[in-house]
Amino acid sequence: MVGLALLRRSAAAATLAGVAACAGAAPSLLACAPGQAAQRVDGDTFTQGLVRWRLEAQDPRAVVQAEGGVLDVQTPAGLSLWWRSELQGDFELRFTATALPAPATAGALAGRISDLNLFWHATEPDGREPAPRNGAFASYDSLRLYYAGIGANGNATTRLRHYSGTGARTLLDGWADGAEATPQDRRGAMTPATRLVAGQPVLLQLLSRAPTPADPVHARLVKDGQPLFTLQAGADTPAPLQRGWFALRTTASRLQLRGFELWQCRAT
Repeated sequence: MVGLALLRRSAAAATLAGVAACAGAAPSLLACAPGQAAQRVDGDTFTQGLVRWRLEAQDPRAVVQAEGGVLDVQTPAGLSLWWRSELQGDFELRFTATALPAPATAGALAGRISDLNLFWHATEPDGREPAPRNGAFASYDSLRLYYAGIGANGNATTRLRHYSGTGARTLLDGWADGAEATPQDRRGAMTPATRLVAGQPVLLQLLSRAPTPADPVHARLVKDGQPLFTLQAGADTPAPLQRGWFALRTTASRLQLRGFELWQCRAT
């Protein structure tokens, strides 16, 4: 029993060390003007429950807790966790996420590693805050938003989509394995950098900024310091979404989040 306790403590310490390394290693993605610096302006330390979040779960057996600095999400089916504050202006959103085996309630999908997914700049077609939905993935098809699915479909795809608000979900970029692959998955098969690893924390950084003629990039998603997806404004691309709401999105999975932070440029 002593050996088992030591092993568990060692594993927990290794996980926390990995989280600290992720959080401390990455500089901000924001390019601030002279006299300004990237600063944390909002976020959640996950010690006060879900007061800053709105939960939409397809299955009532889903368990979501925020305590001790950890947001723990265990769900047998579709689930969206919406940050209650609208995001707009130039910002960077960052957090550390760890994928763990899906709970037993997921039935045939129990134990899988899957679906570290994000919605951002989500609005109803008329620009309002997304109305409550039942947590099923298809119920969000009518929204305008960007969607990134990391290790989705049982860790077989990592994709970026644009939702137009008309029901169209355009696949912009991605990787996919085997039967999941489509011609739009132009990066080819999944790689170690795009796949989730059980118990391995990853730092995600999401940049949103107003594009300029000199720099048309208006969004970038970075995983452990390596860019996954970049969105650029152009004549043949949809008008950039610049405001809206953020959600953690997943299904038949277990995820743990730490250090949820919103950064913006502020005067030094």
